[in-house]
Amino acid sequence: MEKPNDESQAQQDTGDELQDAETSSATADDTAAGDGSLQDWIDKAKRAHELVEAVDLAKVAQHDEIEVAKVASVGEALKELEAGHNVEHVEGVDEVLAQPDVEQQAVADLIKLIDDFGWADRIGRVLTIATDAGELKPLDLIPHREGLPKHLLCIAPQDAVGSGHFGLFVSEQAIFAASIAEPVSKHHWHVSRSRPYDNDKELKTTLSQFSTNGFE
Repeated sequence: MEKPNDESQAQQDTGDELQDAETSSATADDTAAGDGSLQDWIDKAKRAHELVEAVDLAKVAQHDEIEVAKVASVGEALKELEAGHNVEHVEGVDEVLAQPDVEQQAVADLIKLIDDFGWADRIGRVLTIATDAGELKPLDLIPHREGLPKHLLCIAPQDAVGSGHFGLFVSEQAIFAASIAEPVSKHHWHVSRSRPYDNDKELKTTLSQFSTNGFE
C-alpha cells in the first residue's frame, strides 16, 4: 500500500478538522433546536456547510496563504454557529462565494453541448480496454493524475487501439486525447493528440475525430 504523501495528508487533516467542526455545528443545531425555530437552525447548518465548501483543500495542502487564512476564519465562524450565533459575513470567504463561478458555468455549457451531441453517457468517463471489448468507467476510479492535462471535462471516446484507459479531455481552449496504461500506479497519462478550438463547431468536429482515431 502506498504511503500518503505530506501534501495529501495535510489536505486530509485539514478536511477532517473542518468536517468535524461542521458536524459539531450541525449537532449543536439539533440539540438547541428547541431554543429557536427549526428553520433558523436549518439555516445555520446550511451556512456551516457553505463555509466549509468555500475552502479549497488542495490549495491548503500547497500552503496557499489565502486558503490557509480561510481555514482559520471558517473555523472561528463554525464555533460561532455552534454557539447559536448568526454569522452574516466571514472576511475573505463571502467575497469569494459572491463571485460567479466562471469555471462551473463553462462546465455546464460543455455538458449541454455534449448532451446535444448524444454523448451524455460518456461524460466523466473513460474507455477502459483490458481485453477485446472495452467498457466505460468513471474517471474518478483512476486516482493517478500525473501527466493529465488541465481540463474542464472528460469524455470517453468511442474507440481506441491497445489496452488501458482512454479519455478525451476538454479545456477552455483545446481538446486532448490522453491515455494511461495498467497498472496505473506505475505509469502516467500520455497525450497522443491535441488540438485547439475556437468555437462549438470546431469542438464538435475535433471530438468526433478524436473519438474514433485519437489513439491510433
